[in-house]
Amino acid sequence: MRVGLFTDSYRPASNGIVYTIDILRQRLTELGHEVFVFAPAASWRTGQTDDDHVIRFPAITGLGFSEAQLSLFFPPRLLRRIARLDLDLLTFLSPGQVGLMAAYVARKTDLPLVGQHTTDLYQYASSYRSLSLGSGLLNLMLPLAIRLSPAQRRRLIKTYLPQTGSKQRTRQAIAVYLTLLYAACDATIVLSQKSARQLAELAQRCQADLRLRVIPTGVDPLPRATPQAVRDFRAGLGLTDQDEVVTYVGRLAEEKNLDRLIEMAGPLVRRRPRAHLVLVGDFDYRAKLEALAARSPAARSIHFAGRLPRPLLSAAYQAADVFVFPSLTDTQGLVLNEAAHCGLPLVLIDTEVSACFEAGGNGLAARDQASDLARQTARLLADPALRAAMGQRSRQLAAACGELAQTAAMAELYQEMRLEGLSRTAA
Repeated sequence: MRVGLFTDSYRPASNGIVYTIDILRQRLTELGHEVFVFAPAASWRTGQTDDDHVIRFPAITGLGFSEAQLSLFFPPRLLRRIARLDLDLLTFLSPGQVGLMAAYVARKTDLPLVGQHTTDLYQYASSYRSLSLGSGLLNLMLPLAIRLSPAQRRRLIKTYLPQTGSKQRTRQAIAVYLTLLYAACDATIVLSQKSARQLAELAQRCQADLRLRVIPTGVDPLPRATPQAVRDFRAGLGLTDQDEVVTYVGRLAEEKNLDRLIEMAGPLVRRRPRAHLVLVGDFDYRAKLEALAARSPAARSIHFAGRLPRPLLSAAYQAADVFVFPSLTDTQGLVLNEAAHCGLPLVLIDTEVSACFEAGGNGLAARDQASDLARQTARLLADPALRAAMGQRSRQLAAACGELAQTAAMAELYQEMRLEGLSRTAA
């Protein structure tokens, strides 16, 4: 098959969507398929690319947050360009302008369309004010991309008109937008049971019919770091072999609930005086987290390691004793797979977010409270035998969700949608 992947976020950005696309593209190619990526350029000029399978749209960057990209394009011109590629199937991994472009092309060419729900925009409304304006603009653009019934148009207009920027109204607009867009797809891939439940609830409220398939992104283990690299990582943060290390890896973004993680450090250190919290990653919210950490009674036990290149991430994971993930907005949390591959026990608040988490099996569930996060984390630090048993179970769960197996499941769905599309066209 010739597959088009449409995304509003791609390199040089670094996030879960980019990582998911790279895995999909590499593994689909290994399975014999040809993959084209459609993404915003770094500026309003598309420029040249060394990769003839990456098609860039002009864009304006930095709107709302540093990696945000607003694409600028003329659909009929792009439609002709995309049609010449003779694609068999289109899929979008973000529901923004480029995602709408995929829906527009699918409608004009009668190609199968698969949506992939990778970002919880509904919950993001609590963290990003720019989503209020953005959701309104997307709602206005939606009728240009997909066919809407008169009832759906009235629902869309009713949702958009009263928008005044409140979080609740923004969420309402996003809910209607997402369900109408995904309802126009031949199938919608969700990456966790959590996302399946959330979208099913939104679809019921918005009277939309979605064809949901749960297929998590596969993740292979990182190359194992040497013992010296692990020691160097600890030493670089001023930590010894006797210190207990609790680690988070990911974007330092407001919607990740990282304030709770910083708040946890105080009660954790009171329980475990040699415990240290290490945050690996970077993003716009880092300065606020550092300020919060500086005011913590456990300030000396909170460390910011910054964003690490992938070859060094193994050392960060292997230097940890426990992996803590406080996010309530992730759709799957690929770092959980990486941590599980490294044999780490997990502490989560959102227990439905990953196929690599089993409450009581390879980790502990905590309430969204600093005191309970500290309590569950301290329980693991105090029990080496429990950590070892849960670490072994982590490796088992991660091994069952490798890149090739999960991509093969995705390709099977693509082929099913392609055959349905051919049957529809023949009829």
